[in-house]
Amino acid sequence: MRSVYRMYNRLLGYITCGAAAIAGLAILVTAFIICYEIFARSVLHSPTVWAMEISTYLLILAGFFGMSYTMRTHGHICVDFLYSRFPRNVRRVLDILTTVLSLFAIYVCMTESTNYMLMSLQMGVVSPSLLRVPLWIPQTFMVIGFVLLFLEIINHFLADFFADEKEEK
Repeated sequence: MRSVYRMYNRLLGYITCGAAAIAGLAILVTAFIICYEIFARSVLHSPTVWAMEISTYLLILAGFFGMSYTMRTHGHICVDFLYSRFPRNVRRVLDILTTVLSLFAIYVCMTESTNYMLMSLQMGVVSPSLLRVPLWIPQTFMVIGFVLLFLEIINHFLADFFADEKEEK
């Protein structure tokens, strides 16, 4: 069982790091787009019609793709001034409880964003701009981000489980 977990952890790590690299690239491209927009507006006196919308979609991608990497690297905000004072058994119960609640919340977000994306795809919903971007495309970024976060939370739980199992031996 432990070897299956190690394989899962390694594979998910590659996927999560790939998503983080894509998120970083999206932020870099957004910076270039904004610089070009400033140049076009200030020097050429001809603002673009696409820079704001594309930048928004790229930042959505960066945020949602970055969530799982933040979970993997323990980068989320953690307030533990009370938690650290509890006995180990209480902390273990709290960890399980918060993991289950997190999985439930992310599962709801994952399924609802999937339903929303599929509805946009079926109805052919496009952005109300000159670009008329099919909205299922940026909504897919949300779905992928929530799926990866869900898998990382499971990974975090399994890591704690196997660490506890190792300590008991």
